[in-house]
Amino acid sequence: MARYLVTLEYRGTSFHGFQKQPGLPTIQGALESALVAFMGEEIRAHGAGRTDTGAHALGQAAAFDMPYEVDEARTIISINALLPNGISVTSMRRVSDGFDVRRDAIWREYRYFILNRTAPSALLDEFTYHFPRSLDLERMREACSLCLGEHNLSAFKAKSQEESSTRNIMVCETVEIFPGLLSLFLRANSFLYKMVRIMGGALVSVGSGRMTVEEFRSYLEKGGAFPCADPLPARGLFLWLVEYPPEAFVVE
Repeated sequence: MARYLVTLEYRGTSFHGFQKQPGLPTIQGALESALVAFMGEEIRAHGAGRTDTGAHALGQAAAFDMPYEVDEARTIISINALLPNGISVTSMRRVSDGFDVRRDAIWREYRYFILNRTAPSALLDEFTYHFPRSLDLERMREACSLCLGEHNLSAFKAKSQEESSTRNIMVCETVEIFPGLLSLFLRANSFLYKMVRIMGGALVSVGSGRMTVEEFRSYLEKGGAFPCADPLPARGLFLWLVEYPPEAFVVE
């Protein structure tokens, strides 16, 4: 038995999220079907995060056990030939037998893309949230700077959870990639349900003047009723990268 970690890139608008659901096209379901077709036996794949319907990924991570060691480069080609349009395996590495794709992640990074101009885009609509009114980037950046460090993020979740709402945010930036296209970078040890989309909604509220920076600060410091803002649509969200410690990988 050999355990492998793959990096997945996918267009989320073609699927009903990552997690397998009966009768619906999902990322997990498509990957497992491809693995069954390749190996001739059932293989269960586990993801580092359960992206919602419509959310995309450039660097989703998934792990699964193969009955024996395989040639990674050739296996990537074979699996991609069996996957539907909209999903691609971009890397594959052997990991230790005890590797856990969720618990062993050091951090995850999400990016959310906002098209901030009057006209909608004929090309970017599937991958961005169109906000036609003016946004104050400096206010948004000021609010982002408050997010760094450990916080009780109960105001930035979409439902009640038994687990702690405390998370360590390592990076929070709002960047203008080119005029009219903004990207929210958010890196943390782990995320609450819809946390990135709700935080994005709060930052848009700050940028548009519907929420003050001080109100945003109070949600970070005191928590409060959840969510503190409406979540932005899933189509602008990308799971960008999941980082693991070097010792997780098997050196050949």
